[in-house]
Amino acid sequence: MKRRRLIEEDVEIFEFSGGSSFASRILLNYFGFLSDFSRVLFLLLLFAIIQSSECEDDLNLMRIETKLTTDKSFYERWMSLITLQNSQLEEQSNDYPLDYILEDARKCWRPLVLPAEDANLLRPDDISVYAEMGHLSIYCPSNFTLLKNGILHPCTRKSSTTELPTLDKLIKIYNENLTVIDSNEWNDSLIEQARSIASSIREYSNYNEMWKIIFIMASVQDGEGSETGQVAVEVLETIQEIHRLLPHRTFVVALRTSGNGIWRDASHTHQACRDQLSVYKGHQRYNHESVWEQVEKIVGHNFQKHNFTVEILPLLKDPALGNLPDETDLSPLGYDCAHFSERGLSLLHLAIWNSILTRSRERSEQFRPVTTQVACPDPRCPFIRTQENSVMCIWRENVDSNAPPMAPRLIVMGVLLLTILLSLLVLICVCRQRRASGFKKQIKPFGASFSSIKFIDEDVI
Repeated sequence: MKRRRLIEEDVEIFEFSGGSSFASRILLNYFGFLSDFSRVLFLLLLFAIIQSSECEDDLNLMRIETKLTTDKSFYERWMSLITLQNSQLEEQSNDYPLDYILEDARKCWRPLVLPAEDANLLRPDDISVYAEMGHLSIYCPSNFTLLKNGILHPCTRKSSTTELPTLDKLIKIYNENLTVIDSNEWNDSLIEQARSIASSIREYSNYNEMWKIIFIMASVQDGEGSETGQVAVEVLETIQEIHRLLPHRTFVVALRTSGNGIWRDASHTHQACRDQLSVYKGHQRYNHESVWEQVEKIVGHNFQKHNFTVEILPLLKDPALGNLPDETDLSPLGYDCAHFSERGLSLLHLAIWNSILTRSRERSEQFRPVTTQVACPDPRCPFIRTQENSVMCIWRENVDSNAPPMAPRLIVMGVLLLTILLSLLVLICVCRQRRASGFKKQIKPFGASFSSIKFIDEDVI
């Protein structure tokens, strides 16, 4: 009985540490015969196996660290990669700093509009909650000093932690009280991340009254890399789960990651990137254009409503890396070539911001991680663009109720201006008439200027 009680205590510790209840029952029923020391070793080993199997990013980090210590040729190629990235990053940061993004965004015109009651009338000012998920929402830290000494931090840094401009910082310009919700673990599936985000949002008592914007930024690392578990399918299932949990006042933006141009360019540019990206070949193979087109049709028929809507951006349909004078720019990518660096992530967020403020049929399908001008809300339709308001957007500015309406003021000004013009016209006519009468000459009677009169019957000498 004492030994069984010890096993039960160990199982409780295992469950608290993240082990499954099924595994704990197996331990309780089948491993009671082990000695205390063997049992502890077994529990630690099993816990380590389970934890490592659930942490894909940690496994990727361990794989890179292992190759750096065991494969000399990979070490040399990888050192060449991070050295090149560091020099390119310094050059690009000096020549094209990204500080202008937030500075220019603050200069944008902000219309006076009543709070949105419809997803097609949603402005950045109306957004109260921000959340994001997927491997394109995190980045690799670009600390060359640590990297060259073999100190690798996981590529799991959240976009809100970087000092460079990101979507949450752009929205905060319009609503400084914006709440940023983080998901649980980035190595979880998109559906699990959506559930974690929804759980955090639902803790607010008035969450149904707050407008929420959720970005799904999937990459080659998301999905299961199979025919039925490809990225597009998981994105659709995630949208369905968000709609089930947050059906009111929710705006979902998903990236269509059907193109692999950025990672293809990286593989062709540098051997170290090819080595690291080779593990995702299965994910790239099961990422069909036709499946994404079906997903867009399903979303259009089922998830574009007035209180809940989804916009799928084609930014990554045909992406590519930018070009420098003599080489391809690898600075937007992290040291693992799969995630973005801080700069690359900031440029992606800028492109997403510009895309959601652009009419659907005019959105770019060719993302390039290069500096571009930041977009402002369209004065003719100052809302986040949807399929509906991209076709027709009739909008009139709403002003403060204490101020007099604009239309009556315009009418009064028009009547006053017309009265002044008519008065000036009458005055001009009167003045011209008086001047004409003052200079009028006397007309002599007919014949007064004749010196002689000859009759027709007078003789001519």
